Amino acid sequence: MKLFVTGATGYIGAHFVKTAAEAGHIITAADFNTKQNDIFKYCHKFYPWDIRNKLLNNSDTYDKVIHIAAQTKVPNSVKDPYNYYMTNVIGTKNVIDGAACDHFVYCSTGSAFEPQSNPYAGSKHAGELVSKQFKSKCSIVRFYNVSGNDGMAKYDDEYSHLIRRAAAVVNGKFDKLYIHGTDFETRDGTCIRNYTHVKDIVDSLMRITENEPTNEIDCLGSPEGHSVREVVDAMANVSRVNFEVVEGPRRAGDIAISTVPTKSKYFKQNKSLEDMCIDAIKYEV
Repeated sequence: MKLFVTGATGYIGAHFVKTAAEAGHIITAADFNTKQNDIFKYCHKFYPWDIRNKLLNNSDTYDKVIHIAAQTKVPNSVKDPYNYYMTNVIGTKNVIDGAACDHFVYCSTGSAFEPQSNPYAGSKHAGELVSKQFKSKCSIVRFYNVSGNDGMAKYDDEYSHLIRRAAAVVNGKFDKLYIHGTDFETRDGTCIRNYTHVKDIVDSLMRITENEPTNEIDCLGSPEGHSVREVVDAMANVSRVNFEVVEGPRRAGDIAISTVPTKSKYFKQNKSLEDMCIDAIKYEV
């Protein structure tokens, strides 16, 4: 199939491009940041496109468009909501207008179940509505705390993801691990999320891509939720490193629990939380 992939040099996008190309699909990719993952050998064509800019001069037609590009960090969305709505809503409409296709796959987030919680969640939920309104044949997938590594990595100076940050602490890149919020109404006071290996996410997204449009929401994520403290314990157990953990206040926009309500039939879990920690440690060496 001819696929058009946005956000193609990012963490999930790069893993998807590699997997799709190795499966024999013809990849046209787009991303404004060309300094992340090196995906160019997998691409038939690449556009250095910021989706916030109106339209791509692109007359090609594709079998599927996989729209992964987004602004994603919750705390940054609270600081700069305008940029999040420009990227995740207006940008989505620009992708629909700029890449004609038979099947539009919109990649969203489990946070979209609570769109009022922060501008990131609200903007991704609005992007879902745009997809439904302007594409009669679409699939919407919601990701949940994608982690681990399968040969690609995201260019992320902030080390904002808990598992990656913990792996960096284990490898001596930081002297301690900070966790944010211990007063949530959860089993141990810390946030609970579904941590899902990027390989499981990408393989499930491939199954969505290779099938007919679902015209509904598919939750791609492990059905098992883990608290922040449980993730920290898992990292300590697999690394056998006794690292320092510092507890701090909640971050703006964080919600207590974001977990998979109903697992998609397209999702298959092959990797555990421990696998995610081990892969992250290997990458950060």
